[in-house]
Amino acid sequence: MNYSDVDIKKIVLHQLRSYWPDVNEAAISKAMPDALNAIEENYRGLPNKRYFNGNDVVFSPYVSVQWMNFLYRLSNALYKEKEITSADQVYYLNKIMHSNDWFYAVDLPVHFLCEHPLGSVLGRAEYGDFFFIYQGVTVGGNRRNGILEYPSIGNNVILFANATVLGDTHIGDNVVVAADTFLINERIPDNCIVFGKSPDITIKVKTEEEIKSYTEHIWGW
Repeated sequence: MNYSDVDIKKIVLHQLRSYWPDVNEAAISKAMPDALNAIEENYRGLPNKRYFNGNDVVFSPYVSVQWMNFLYRLSNALYKEKEITSADQVYYLNKIMHSNDWFYAVDLPVHFLCEHPLGSVLGRAEYGDFFFIYQGVTVGGNRRNGILEYPSIGNNVILFANATVLGDTHIGDNVVVAADTFLINERIPDNCIVFGKSPDITIKVKTEEEIKSYTEHIWGW
């Protein structure tokens, strides 16, 4: 990658210490390789030269969509190391810098990208691989009959601006969720475009090839 691990660590520590006096440098150092490896796996092979130049992964702390992804990966790595205070700090830093809420206890997939994701909330859910979001997206739980239910999202799913996915909603593979769509307790099949607001939604069935051709410029199938 085009920045050394040492440079990245210095930037993270500088940003964290701007807000908190009790930053655990040892914990950050230990979690850093896992976060950087996750970024490497996320971006390798992508067709967009912002992420992969044909030989190497391109990663810069000055590209906000990359930095917010990295901070999520770092907070998640810290959480898995049971360094909860440090995970909280990095998660909070991501919220302060980018106006997003990607909780560290949530496992976002290996391949996750976003564009203009200000105001996005990615809460507890099962996320499939090759997941892409835009601004204002919300994914989270809904309490029904005293039970808190969460969504599951399949592989190769795009959530366009201000799409909301709540509760016991199951989205299949190869699905495009249109802008301003609101889904709660819905069943969305594979290979389709969905729009509208529950319970009045419209599903346009497509082939797997059609949806994959639509996302080929993102993932380089």
